[in-house]
Amino acid sequence: MIAENINEVSAGAKDFIGYEYKNISVPSLDEGLYVDSYRAFGWALESSQQDKLSDNVVLKFKRDRQIRNKAELSRLQRQFDSYAMQLRALESAPKTKARIFALSLGLIGCAFLAGATFSYMAGFIVAMVLLAIPGFLLWLFAYPTFSRVLANKTQKNAPQVDATYDAVYETTKKASQLL
Repeated sequence: MIAENINEVSAGAKDFIGYEYKNISVPSLDEGLYVDSYRAFGWALESSQQDKLSDNVVLKFKRDRQIRNKAELSRLQRQFDSYAMQLRALESAPKTKARIFALSLGLIGCAFLAGATFSYMAGFIVAMVLLAIPGFLLWLFAYPTFSRVLANKTQKNAPQVDATYDAVYETTKKASQLL
């Protein structure tokens, strides 16, 4: 009886797999990229949960602690994480630049309208009209300018984004060959 239990325990010890776990929070739009790419580094997705406070998803992964080429896989994973951060920055940069440009137009329009208001209060009706017209026009053209600048900057960033996606592909390809 005791010998059978010892054999079961030693057989169970041979089948034991120790896992390491990793939780990462990523934007919802990048969930597919991370799930597919982390698989190449030996990680298996355990669960995915929407963060209630933000537009992020918390991904929970696990992988075998005794995985082959662990050091090289970890280096490639850090490289992938760097590329993923570059992608986020490249994809958000055009919107940020367009937003700054449009808000600047709106603020300049506000300055013109403030001047128009002070002109009206001082009784300078002609100056009020001359200042109000550019103020309203700047407000009016802020959004179309935002759209135009966004389209131009996105088009200019497209080759860099594509090159970074190619680098991500090459990194995950190298990692999957190591497994």
